[in-house]
Amino acid sequence: MKKKVTQSVDVINQKINNKSVELIPLIELTLKNAALYDNYLKKFRIEGDESVLNLNLTTIQNYDTYLILFVNSLKEIANRENYTFEIIGLTEKTKKFLETFSISPESIVIADHLSFTRRFFNYIGEEAKSFFNDVISFIEFFGQIFAALLNLLINPSKMRWKDFPFHFTRAGVNAVFICLLIMALLGLITGYQGAVQLKHFGADIFVADLVGISIARELSPLMIAILVAGRSGSAFAAEIGTMKVSEEIDALKSMGFDYIQFLVLPRVLSVAIAMPILTLLGDFAGIGGGIIASLATLDISLSGFLNELQRALTFGDLFSGLGKSIIFGFLIASVGCFRGLQVKGGAESVGKYTTISVVTGILMIILADAVFTFLFQAIGI
Repeated sequence: MKKKVTQSVDVINQKINNKSVELIPLIELTLKNAALYDNYLKKFRIEGDESVLNLNLTTIQNYDTYLILFVNSLKEIANRENYTFEIIGLTEKTKKFLETFSISPESIVIADHLSFTRRFFNYIGEEAKSFFNDVISFIEFFGQIFAALLNLLINPSKMRWKDFPFHFTRAGVNAVFICLLIMALLGLITGYQGAVQLKHFGADIFVADLVGISIARELSPLMIAILVAGRSGSAFAAEIGTMKVSEEIDALKSMGFDYIQFLVLPRVLSVAIAMPILTLLGDFAGIGGGIIASLATLDISLSGFLNELQRALTFGDLFSGLGKSIIFGFLIASVGCFRGLQVKGGAESVGKYTTISVVTGILMIILADAVFTFLFQAIGI
């Protein structure tokens, strides 16, 4: 059968072989010549019984990204006319170029036009999936820390102890002033609010019970934990995240160091030890603020307040708050380090996971406090 072919001899030399059509470009496949090739493709037609369309690039030495566009256009023509498209005469350089910049049809994802309801539930599903994956990852990380702590009891020299005073100073000593200030103001507010209400019932003296028990059991460990989460938890996430981005953690691994013992344990232990000390100081500051508010508002004496406080406040109240603070500190440092290790990419990721570390840390503190509340009630503390 005779083949009717529309072609431009100046641009492409076209050969018709047995069951195939071979196209041989005559000029450079560059953007400079794009208009000539595009005009050729508009007029390109084949009418016959051929089944293969070949592009011969043997003569082409110079090309740019227009080569990708030209190849894709020929692929579309071949698919439309039910031809098999092949490229022949490829050099190794040209082959790598095409593999690097070409997009296969399988890699193109066409977005479905979903309804709002379906998109909403898809979003909820993806967020739930991400949340549970996050929980599983944190449990695994928590297990690694616990195993490292057990190993530390056997081999104390494994931890980088010289980092401990530095982190303890930053997380504990440097936080004393702000913790005392916040707890004093909180005790002042609690004492004033309690005094206003108790005064109506003639139960002025019981303001000591209110201030002492609420500060020691709940407010001091909870508020100080939130402050430390904002200060130290975010700092840990930012520091370790920056190390992750700059590949310092990968360097530690390549040198055979355990990053858990080298980076995480000093931070976790420093915050866990600093928290009960800060909480105890916060108890004194909060009760002091409550005393000031009570003496200024109610007709009670300092000795009367202290005597009632001594009667109402037990060691169980005091140590329950201190015990919770240790767990809170452990959670704060663990979450901060965990979020820092999740960082990937650049500076934007560091900021993102630093923010997430604070939110997650506070959430963990509130959840743990709720668990302790029910637990202490069950065992009668």
